[in-house]
Amino acid sequence: MYGQVPTPAPTPLPAPVRATGPSAATITVRVLLTVLVVLSLGFLAWVAMLRIAIMRRSGRDWALFWGQLVLNIACVVPLEQRFADTWMNTAGMVALLVQMAIVTCYFLVVDIRHHQPAPILIMVPPPPARPPYPYQPIGHVPAPQPPGGQRIDQVRAELDELSDLLRPRGEGEGRA
Repeated sequence: MYGQVPTPAPTPLPAPVRATGPSAATITVRVLLTVLVVLSLGFLAWVAMLRIAIMRRSGRDWALFWGQLVLNIACVVPLEQRFADTWMNTAGMVALLVQMAIVTCYFLVVDIRHHQPAPILIMVPPPPARPPYPYQPIGHVPAPQPPGGQRIDQVRAELDELSDLLRPRGEGEGRA
């Protein structure tokens, strides 16, 4: 009656589907755009930002594209011949190289995250909080009880005393 109940064997979970990585075409486009930005020394950094804006279609990406395009043009203007020996020429080239590094890193991070497969979540129901009926846990030792014979004899003696007290003692004595 009280004992361990055989539990059903756990059902095996289905094997998780292996997430596939980006395709060869995606990797090729990623490499080509990165090489294009680096070899052009940042002059064509707007191409990578345009790819991100078209790919993700968010307002933030379009704003970053237009801001980067304006900054790119602002960096190219001081590189003209008439500013050849001025600080503006140097500042424009430094800004263009810094922009190249930032756009390249941003493009790679966003493109990799965009093409990363969604994580697969396996939902496993939690175990029941408690068993449906009371049981004694494994390793539980019940408290020792006094031997039953002594206790029964003591109860009998007390009941005999009570019955003696409650019996009428004589004929003349009545209840009041």
